[in-house]
Amino acid sequence: MQAGRLNERVTIQNFITIRLPSGQPDKEWSDGRTIWAEVRGVSGRELIASGAEMGEATIRVWTRITDDITSASRIRCESGGFKGSTLDVVAPPIPDAKNDRMEILCKLGVKS
Repeated sequence: MQAGRLNERVTIQNFITIRLPSGQPDKEWSDGRTIWAEVRGVSGRELIASGAEMGEATIRVWTRITDDITSASRIRCESGGFKGSTLDVVAPPIPDAKNDRMEILCKLGVKS
């Protein structure tokens, strides 16, 4: 793996269950680890070839292998071209052939 390509900081967010003052359970996003990643938009040619919806932005995130990210997670971009954006994970992370990094497909969520 080329470590120089992982040059953007992202924070992993997952849902946690909390108790409201009334005693009712509620869920909220909780910040997890901040890690290095490569965040790139998927090209129009790749979208057409895959048959994906053209209405929403598709983002590809590469990170080192971690078990913190699931298809229920989201990723907040702390630096780089998508700084301030939240990316919703749309599929389980896919490890590469060498099993040293993984690809995470996301859609562009809200900008904070």
